[in-house]
Amino acid sequence: MDTAIDEDCHTLHLPTTRGRVQDMAADAMRQRSNYKVFLADLLEAEGAERAERRKLRLVRDADLPRPKRLEDFDFEENPNVTPNSSAPCRTRPGSRRASRSA
Repeated sequence: MDTAIDEDCHTLHLPTTRGRVQDMAADAMRQRSNYKVFLADLLEAEGAERAERRKLRLVRDADLPRPKRLEDFDFEENPNVTPNSSAPCRTRPGSRRASRSA
């Protein structure tokens, strides 16, 4: 029976169900849940995992620009830029740092 469930979950592309069915079935037996409650919990877990994976995939596929901060700049990579030469960027009127200190 376990092999059939595992194979069917693989065929139907239900990775969360495949990985959690045994634990959730044991919990349902301990709590004396009926079949519909067990199934609802299993489907809810699968839906939540899919939604999370979808969110991560959409963010990755959006190819958003990486946030850049002066604190993260590697001055050793570009010897033409020194910490002193970037000081005006840190204190310009529109910067966040300047507005915090004001």
